[in-house]
Amino acid sequence: MPRYRLIFGTLLLSGILAGCMATPEERIVQGVSNAREAFEEEPESANEAVGEIDLYLPSGYEIEEPADDFNRLITRGSESFALFINPNEKATSTLFYDLQKADPEQQWVADETFQQNGRFGFAAVKEIAEDQLELVVSAGGVKLTTITKESDIPKNMDWMMKTVRSIDTDE
Repeated sequence: MPRYRLIFGTLLLSGILAGCMATPEERIVQGVSNAREAFEEEPESANEAVGEIDLYLPSGYEIEEPADDFNRLITRGSESFALFINPNEKATSTLFYDLQKADPEQQWVADETFQQNGRFGFAAVKEIAEDQLELVVSAGGVKLTTITKESDIPKNMDWMMKTVRSIDTDE
């Protein structure tokens, strides 16, 4: 009898946990929502410098040696994030978004733009393979992109937007 209780308890717990897990669509929606909130908040205080540019970077992430002053690779363990800074573009710039939309062949699962106080930003998600998605966030002349697992979308889109928002391109 105790054995049946153990099996029943395990199955019940598995069912409850499976019901609590977010679907891929819910994680994408949450990620875009996180990016919107980070875009609308006050920018994070800078704690790192890339040449002449100050930016916020969460602990555990590292800026790799530069390819040049405006393109950097940010890493954490095996994850890589490409940071693009166009110093000629201001906070109102739609350049990165326009470039992304220029190719009609690109199929984005999520694509949302944000505007606040004259600033422009966007967040986009594209499926690359099963459980592999490309994330792109941008604010004005700054863009950050990565390929990530579906489960990491919400946390990545949050810190990525906080990082791009921390870079002041209107100086």
